[in-house]
Amino acid sequence: MTDVALAVEEVAVGFGDRIGLADITFSVTLGGRLALVGPSGVGKTTLLRGVAGLAPITRGRITVAGRDVASLPPEARDVVYLHQTPMLFPHLSVGENVAFPLRVRRLDGGEVSRRMRQALELVRLTDFERRMPRTLSGGQRHRVALARALVARPTVLLLDEPLSSLDPTLRDDIRAAIVTLQTEYGAALVVVTHDLDEAALLGDRVGVLLDGALRQVAGPAELFAHPASLEVARFLGIPNAVPGQLYPDGRFESVLGALRLTGSAVRPGPAVAVFRPEAIAIADGSPLLARVAEIRHRARETTAVVRLADTVLEMRLAPSQRPRLGDTISLALDPAAITLLPDA
Repeated sequence: MTDVALAVEEVAVGFGDRIGLADITFSVTLGGRLALVGPSGVGKTTLLRGVAGLAPITRGRITVAGRDVASLPPEARDVVYLHQTPMLFPHLSVGENVAFPLRVRRLDGGEVSRRMRQALELVRLTDFERRMPRTLSGGQRHRVALARALVARPTVLLLDEPLSSLDPTLRDDIRAAIVTLQTEYGAALVVVTHDLDEAALLGDRVGVLLDGALRQVAGPAELFAHPASLEVARFLGIPNAVPGQLYPDGRFESVLGALRLTGSAVRPGPAVAVFRPEAIAIADGSPLLARVAEIRHRARETTAVVRLADTVLEMRLAPSQRPRLGDTISLALDPAAITLLPDA
């Protein structure tokens, strides 16, 4: 038996009378987690609906556990899709809603109760078993729908913005619950999100959809450290892109000076060095001098915007570092944290 739970091969999905996504190819193993990100309107939700059988695909092949399901109705695909706006049966209690897919499968009553209560515990709704959907808040209804999707234990679980309606503290708890229960029963998970942090935390791989195509699929660390193109880097919010010239000996010359960048697949010629704020550090005595133009305070980090001639860079500041606007500081770069891309 193959360990590939879901394979999407050269799939095209239409938006009305036009092709919105073309030649989409990826696979997810049993127990694997793929997070899909992309700008609004790129077709992330449409792609999930196509895999689930809720939207037509115009060409391509979709297999679940090696079985071609592209022509099968949704209920025959062994796929569960949870929409970002959850829908519950209004006449059933919370517990009955969660237990519904298990009763359809005619599981033993004791097993139904055990799995239902386990799922409610994981989404922190243990005391809500007898409540009716109309008495719940939006976030609570979303958690009930999530518990119902998880308890069904399909081969493939598709989640569309599963945490968008939750407050930050609860979001962390439910994210952990998704990973825990998904890991326990080994389903393949595909999750759509607009939150890059959430994608990195939920997915062991992250796929970037841009301009109707899947531009890169990689582990979170690899993706954020080494984007495949300038378009991907810009979408990921990587702020630093410095044009220069790459020479055959691996020397890259730019406003940053001369850097030795080994292992680059870029051909000699015009190139762009792309790197995250943490690739730059203050280093006393370095000949690379920049002026502090702005300080940006965020919840998780503080960065400085600095200028080297006409080039603007953003760098992360350590908690003990508090340069002032207008200060001239010395910079050092980590060559291993720089990705070199062809200059478009």
